[in-house]
Amino acid sequence: MRKSKPGKKSIQFKLMSMVTSLMIVTFAIVILIFNLLFTQYIETTATDLLSLSSQNISMGPRRDETDSLGINDDEIIRDNNPAFAVSVNRAFITEDYQIIFSADFPVNIQQDTDSRNFVEGLQNLEVPLEKVENARLNWNDNLYYYTMTADESESGQTAVYFINMTDLYNLENYLNLILFFVMLTTLVLALVVTYFISLRISNPMRSLAVFAKRIGEGNYDTINDEFSDQESHELKLAMNETTTKLRQYDAEQRAFFQNASHELRTPLQIIKNTAEGIQYGIVEDKNGAETIKKETDKLTDLVEDILFLSRLESKSPDRLTSINDLRETLSYTAERYKRLFEEKNIQVSYDFSESPVLYKYDERELERTFQNLLSNALRYAENSIRITCKEQGERIILSVYNDGEAISEKDLPHIFDRFYFGKKGVHGIGLSIVKAIIASYGGRIEVSSNSTGTTFTVFLNKLS
Repeated sequence: MRKSKPGKKSIQFKLMSMVTSLMIVTFAIVILIFNLLFTQYIETTATDLLSLSSQNISMGPRRDETDSLGINDDEIIRDNNPAFAVSVNRAFITEDYQIIFSADFPVNIQQDTDSRNFVEGLQNLEVPLEKVENARLNWNDNLYYYTMTADESESGQTAVYFINMTDLYNLENYLNLILFFVMLTTLVLALVVTYFISLRISNPMRSLAVFAKRIGEGNYDTINDEFSDQESHELKLAMNETTTKLRQYDAEQRAFFQNASHELRTPLQIIKNTAEGIQYGIVEDKNGAETIKKETDKLTDLVEDILFLSRLESKSPDRLTSINDLRETLSYTAERYKRLFEEKNIQVSYDFSESPVLYKYDERELERTFQNLLSNALRYAENSIRITCKEQGERIILSVYNDGEAISEKDLPHIFDRFYFGKKGVHGIGLSIVKAIIASYGGRIEVSSNSTGTTFTVFLNKLS
């Protein structure tokens, strides 16, 4: 196999790269959104709890208020939110960052530890003891949300409500880790699946590439591999069909050149022999000259036909089309055969529409078509030829009829084949040119032949 050009990537590589890029971007967006929403949820809930606690709980640990609330003044007052699973703690701090507790405190060791660590963070970070709402403090791997206000009942004291959010942020990090491993596993599985999918795509493409290379080398054997994908199967069928057509075309071309070389060789040989006869005095000059001229004319016509057919098959872009009246082209072409019609005493009749029959075409090509049809009719006609040009519905119908003998059933299926000689045939290429020209305009030609005569009918689509 031919090596791929530098910079060209395989389908397999591109698919896996695209899937990897897509999943990484998707995972990054999912993790980002998760962290934003989780952090927003934590901060919103912490803010709401701190605001609620600071409004509903008294600022100082006075006996009359704590009794009415049903709590002891040696407890740190806190709110619990079961849905959030955290506690709001309260502490009173002096100007020198000392916590005020009763002698019997603490009852809850965790609360005492959180309070002391929190106040230690305030002191070491030199956080001013002044009124502040919904602030954050990071200290000793702990994260606190707090609200601070001066205690109006006790001079020199500050009341602080705080929540230790460390566990929730640790939970967030743990969930991020789980998400990462889940996504990593998903990415690996996706790459494995993509790898096998890409193999299902690339393997048929490689097989078809080898097949196409064989076609380019002139090997027109079809491929019988079975592909599971519908698209690969349809491509295989299309390539097999193309291969069959190429094989048929190649055979036709070989036959064409063999026949063409034979047809060219015959007049050339006659010309050569005649010239040698004149040279050695075997053939009279006048008779020899006539023979040479006759064979040269036949050779010229044959070469022109071959070149014309070759130009049609190569779809040469030199076709010059314009909208013209087909009746005029037919009349002009038939007029050129007037002398020949008179010599054979052939009566020519016209069955034309009264209104113009307009069509877009190259006049040279359709003149050539009508010339071939008229010369063919002239060879076989006994008394009359009828030329028709009419519009019928969405079609244009052109026909040339002659009253000669019927075409044999043996010859009828092959009269449009190249170099097929029927009775009175010249060189077997004229009708194949007619068929090729009509087909190039999207039309078709049919022939009917019986004891009353033979009709060649051309069908063209009208101008839209």
